[in-house]
Amino acid sequence: MRHACLLVVLLATTATVIAADEYTFEPSDAPPSDVPAAIADLLDPQGAKVVGPKRDLCEVWLLKDVARIGDFAPSTSVKYPFTPGQLVGVLKVPRRAGFSDFRGHEIGAGVYTLRYGQQPMDGNHIGTSDTADFLLAVPVADDADPAPIADLKSLFTHSAEASGTVHPAIFPLLPAEDAAEPGLSNDAEHELWILQVTAKSGDAALPLRIVLVGIAKG
Repeated sequence: MRHACLLVVLLATTATVIAADEYTFEPSDAPPSDVPAAIADLLDPQGAKVVGPKRDLCEVWLLKDVARIGDFAPSTSVKYPFTPGQLVGVLKVPRRAGFSDFRGHEIGAGVYTLRYGQQPMDGNHIGTSDTADFLLAVPVADDADPAPIADLKSLFTHSAEASGTVHPAIFPLLPAEDAAEPGLSNDAEHELWILQVTAKSGDAALPLRIVLVGIAKG
C-alpha cells in the first residue's frame, strides 16, 4: 500500500513537471506604443504571442515586408536570405518572467528590435547550433533607425545590453519548411519551443522558425 501511494505521488509530480514545461501560441494585438515611430510604421499589426504555464512570455511582430537577398543560395550553415544587421521585427517581454535567450541569459521586461545576424562558426561556438542564422535582440532605446546596421561590432555590443552580459542576446533561426499558419512547435529531444511564422518579402512568402524557448546544450 505504501509503495502504491509513493507511485501515485511520483506520477503526480512528474505530470506537474511536464505541465510546467508547456507553452502555447496566441495571436497578438497591435505592437507596443513605445516602439520608435520609424520602426512602428513598418511592422505588421498582427503579431504572435508565446504563453507560458503561468503568464505571457513574449510577443513578436515581423515587418510588413522583410528584405531579402535576391540571388541568395542557401549553404550548409546559412539558410536565410538576409543581410547581417537588417531589421526583421520587434520583440516584447512583458515582465521579468524567466524569459531567456539561447545562451540562458535572462532578458528583462521591455521592447527590443530583432535584427539578423550570423554566429561565427569557430571553436568558441561549435556545438551551440547546426546553423549560423540568428536573430539578435537590441533594446529599442539603442535602435530607433530601421536601416540595416552595417557595423556588426556595434550591433553585438548593443545586443549585449539586452542580455546584461558581454554576449549578444540571440535566438536561433532554424531551417524553415513551407509557409504554414502561425504556431508553436516543440522539439522535445532538444527541449526547444519554436515559433513558426511567415513573413512577406515582396510578393513572396518567407517562413521563419524562431527558437524562443530553450538553451544551447553545447
